[in-house]
Amino acid sequence: MKFEQKHWFPLWLEFSGLPRLLSEKVRGGAGWPVFKKIVELDCATNAEPDVVEISLEELAPRCGVTPEAARKAILAMRKLKLVACFLPDSDEEPALLKVRTPLATPVPLEEIRARHPTLFLESPQRFRYADDENPAAEEDAAADPVFQEIVDLYFNTVSLRMNAFILDELRLLRHRYPTDRVRKTFRRAQQNEIRSLHWIVRELVRMEKKDGDAQAAGSGTEQF
Repeated sequence: MKFEQKHWFPLWLEFSGLPRLLSEKVRGGAGWPVFKKIVELDCATNAEPDVVEISLEELAPRCGVTPEAARKAILAMRKLKLVACFLPDSDEEPALLKVRTPLATPVPLEEIRARHPTLFLESPQRFRYADDENPAAEEDAAADPVFQEIVDLYFNTVSLRMNAFILDELRLLRHRYPTDRVRKTFRRAQQNEIRSLHWIVRELVRMEKKDGDAQAAGSGTEQF
């Protein structure tokens, strides 16, 4: 028997109005292919919606677009509040991408279910990204002492400039990497007078990859 690798995709998103919205708002037609691939990668990697880590150099050909088109599409989706992201300057370095939850769609979920009753018959229903077990999670983030600490580290190390996009980037770090490692990386940047959030993220990615390589090497060592 032959096995084929597959990704799954939440069907309701195809009826949510997002394909048309992204076609209208993102020039060149890259919006929907890029968004759909991010969702597929998230579904394949994470049991619950979480961060996807992939370089634009790898993501773009899987969507049939150039890295430049993928970057523009992701930035447009960030403005539309469909994704949170951290995009490095280089297309070769890993980007951090996360679908916003709960996801606001042009066609409300209840309307989708009413229009297509035969497509959603199973019970109980699960609608990834529409369902949010903690709807106030993002709003309460400022009250999270760990997140607030990371924001303070950013202010003390990188810049006093702050906006919603930077907050999203810091929130990605809060949930993607161990807190102690984030603290140490900010402090190392401060000690070396490096005022760059891109450098900090690059270091976090590098250290995680180093840990993964070490674990892989250790698991391959035979015990006698």
